[in-house]
Amino acid sequence: MNYRYTSLIAALSILPLALLVGCSDPGPAEEAGQTVDEVMEDAREQLDSAAETAREAVDEAADTLRDPGPAEEAGREIDDAVDTTQEALEDARD
Repeated sequence: MNYRYTSLIAALSILPLALLVGCSDPGPAEEAGQTVDEVMEDAREQLDSAAETAREAVDEAADTLRDPGPAEEAGREIDDAVDTTQEALEDARD
């Protein structure tokens, strides 16, 4: 298996050199390759943009969850009032 891996690496290393030496005028394959490169670059840019948009949406959602809304604040105030009342009742019993 290691021999196959080494052979593959050697072949892939020589291939770009062979392609550069092969011809100087771009043929249909070279033009198709350039078109594929451009399409892949456009796709990468669109994916990067979509990822950034998603990242911003997640950050905004996280901020919303971190900041308590009015119902959460009211619930906390009720909890505090219950605690204060329980403490007052315990003190009154003593």
